Amino acid sequence: MILNISLSRILALVIFLYSGASVSAQLIFSPNAEPIDLADESYGNKAIRMVVNTAGEPVVSFGASGNLFVSKWSNEDGAFGTPIAIDPSEDIYMSDAEGPRMAAQGDFLVITYQISGNWTAGARSVQSWDGGASWSEPTGMVSNVSEDHFMPCVAIDDEGNPFAGVKVGNNTDNIFEGILRSADSGQTWLPAVNASDVADGESVCECCPSQPFWANNRYYDLVRNNNENVRDFWLLSSSNGEIWDAAIDVDPLDWQLNSCPESGATVTGPVQASEWITAFMSAGGPSGQSRVYVSALDLNANNGQGEWISTQAVTNSQFESATQNNPVLSQWEGADGHKILALAWEQNSGGYDIQLTISNGTNWSFTDLAQNITGEWSGQHRRPVVAFSTNSDGTPLLHLAWQKSSSGTVRYLTGTIESTSNIVQAVNPDPLVIENAFGTILDTKGNWDGSLWGLWTAEGRLLDSGRVMSGEVLHFPNHTRPAHAILSLESTAGIRWAKHLFHE
Repeated sequence: MILNISLSRILALVIFLYSGASVSAQLIFSPNAEPIDLADESYGNKAIRMVVNTAGEPVVSFGASGNLFVSKWSNEDGAFGTPIAIDPSEDIYMSDAEGPRMAAQGDFLVITYQISGNWTAGARSVQSWDGGASWSEPTGMVSNVSEDHFMPCVAIDDEGNPFAGVKVGNNTDNIFEGILRSADSGQTWLPAVNASDVADGESVCECCPSQPFWANNRYYDLVRNNNENVRDFWLLSSSNGEIWDAAIDVDPLDWQLNSCPESGATVTGPVQASEWITAFMSAGGPSGQSRVYVSALDLNANNGQGEWISTQAVTNSQFESATQNNPVLSQWEGADGHKILALAWEQNSGGYDIQLTISNGTNWSFTDLAQNITGEWSGQHRRPVVAFSTNSDGTPLLHLAWQKSSSGTVRYLTGTIESTSNIVQAVNPDPLVIENAFGTILDTKGNWDGSLWGLWTAEGRLLDSGRVMSGEVLHFPNHTRPAHAILSLESTAGIRWAKHLFHE
């Protein structure tokens, strides 16, 4: 793409550098150009999903009521192609939360979706073996059943066989998470097995999409559970895809709600060693508002069944009255093994905008580091999707698409990842942090005098706060705080810094 950054975009970038969090080595998204409409409004903008093929070309699925389309970027043409209609003779159920899903393994892509009104046997799948350039005829995923099999959400295992989470049941009091598997690359599908039986409670949320994924030679599925209206996320797993004998609660917020939130989880990993992370929306935190949280999981623990490590909010002090939803995660890995993580979400602060935060994979943190990607443009910007590819020079290229409600189109933006230290001299150098068996010592080295400090739980509850006196060295004993905590600073100029603290 031609570099054509507007003056307002440059000014927004500079403002972020001088008022954002973590100013000395913060990673930021730097757009290559102004955003474009992926297609005109006649194609719709519901249920946006995105993957990247082996050529680094983004493939995006989306649509309008009853109609599903796929459009692939062409590196040769430098543009998205005319959208391809999927199963055009059918009335496809299109919903932002519950609509079609897409997964990729190299150039093998799979889309799963539901035929409107056919909730028992209306689950369908299509495949592409050429990176999204062409698509197969649809395959029925379910047959000879009497219960609803709703909202298939797809992933692909290491042998190139898709599997999908689906909500099974006609009664919301006992709907379970079913797993459909294919043994022939999606040409046929096996009957659903019960994957959520060992989770607490009698049902799962009937309208929250699943997040199946393959890792550590196991099948996993992240599901919003329903245990007497406690809407926590659980990690389900199986060694063979047939017997799902493990379930752990990866969400400590215990959000109690007597209706389905219609919001799912996103996952990426490993970010380091066997650690994976998942992001989700919950209103069970201290703010009482819909906020995005990130949980870390150790998938090597308990013989691959997994173990919850921690949960932290993406907002402690950066946003006070905003509501957040629909988080998406993506990860890039360089030839040297270095990893970069991207987390995007929609946020309503008197209008919907897309927030994005970038972090290094090692010692990752997303807390209070968000860029407002769409703040300079009018209209409502919602439901982002993100994916990484690699530039010809080996650096990461981030692809971002979202729903612009006022125009009815899918907007697309791409750009590079930059370090603030490469663009502008840091205003406030990071303080010196020393952690030992007794606690944490924070030496601001005189650079943060007068700043407000805050000590937070990983879930975003303020434990203690104060103001940094001239030359003051702060001490936070381990016995006065939980094992996982967030330490933050905010200068009188509004510059923020935050660090995740941990002790055994």
